This record gives sequence, structure tokens and C-alpha cells, in this order.
Amino acid sequence: MEINQNQNQNQNQNQNQNQNQNNNVEIMKDNYDKETLTIRFNNFKTSYKSDQELIDKGLPIRHQNTPEDISENMTKEIIKNKEGDDSCVWCKGVDKKHGLTGDLYSNKYDKKSPIEVKSFTSNGPSQFGPDKKFGVLYFLDLRKWLDDEIVLWKVNLNHSSDEFKNIKVNKKQTLGEQLLEGRRPHISWDKIYPQISEFCEKIYEGTFENIFLKI
Repeated sequence: MEINQNQNQNQNQNQNQNQNQNNNVEIMKDNYDKETLTIRFNNFKTSYKSDQELIDKGLPIRHQNTPEDISENMTKEIIKNKEGDDSCVWCKGVDKKHGLTGDLYSNKYDKKSPIEVKSFTSNGPSQFGPDKKFGVLYFLDLRKWLDDEIVLWKVNLNHSSDEFKNIKVNKKQTLGEQLLEGRRPHISWDKIYPQISEFCEKIYEGTFENIFLKI
């Protein structure tokens, strides 16, 4: 009889602990949904192709960079559906009362060190701000996005990781050294990856449509 009573007490304690943990999880409504992302993505693709036709005719028109709302929300959908993190939201898509800053927020990371997203459509460099703090880093490779091929890499390092700060930007300086100088170091993904490959994992490779499918 005592064993049953102890078991019941332990079960009740565990239930209370789980309830308290659930109560501590902040639930946020993200107003940037699948429909919004799909419309924005298709509109940008149409505009991009239209500009390319003019460029092919010899007009000096420069392509726009991928709008941050598109690249960041694509990354969000992949994190939610391929990594199973339903707490991931676009920081600009939730009510300001939550006090979010940065690109994406997840309950896995501190609000002061959110998820950082870098996207690129060419072999050109990404840049890092000297005051930027992040809990994890994602690189969205859109070099073949017009062929409907999207790749997302996760770098399991944060802004204070020695491995991140020791990335060589050039022969003389590291990324950390340039950040300490208040500079905005520029370096491409193809130069970053070989230096920290053991901390990188490919989260997704596939079409735009399939980013919404849960694994």
C-alpha cells in the first residue's frame, strides 16, 4: 500500500513539474504564415525572372537581394518541419510585447541570443555585425533557387564560441579580431564551411514546396 501511495505522489509531482514547465513556455502567435510566405516567394520569383529578361537584353539592371522576410521565414519553416521545433517564430511576425529582436526565436535559445539567418544567392560573402549576438547560426543556400533547389545548413556555434571567432577571414585576421575592431567582417559560406565543418549539419535539401512537409 505504501508503494502505491509513493508512486502516486511521484506521479503527481512529475505532473506538477511538467505543468510548471509548460506554463513557463511562452506561446507566441506568428502572423507570418505559410500562405504569406508562398505569395511573397512566388511574387519575388516572378519579379526576379522579369528582371533577368531585361538583363539578358543588355540593360544594366541589378538583381535585388532576397528579401529578409522570405529567407528568414523559409528557414523558420524548415526548422519547424524538419527539426520539429514548433516554438520557432519570425521575430518581426509576433507582437512587440514579447520583446523579440533578431531574425528567429525559439524556446531552445535565450531571447538575447536568438537564431541568426544568413542567406546567399551567389558565391559572394556574408557579413557579420560587431554587436550581433546569436545562439545558433543557419546558412540558407539559394544559389540554385530558380531551379527549385534549396539547401539549409545549421552551424552549431554561438557568437561567443571560440571556433566561430577563430574563423580566418584572411591570412592576417580572424573573424573575432575584426569584430573586436568594430568592423563588419565579410566572408563566404564556401570559406566558412571548411574551417568549422565538424559543427555544421545539412538540415534540408529540396524544393520550396517541400519545406512545409513535416518529417
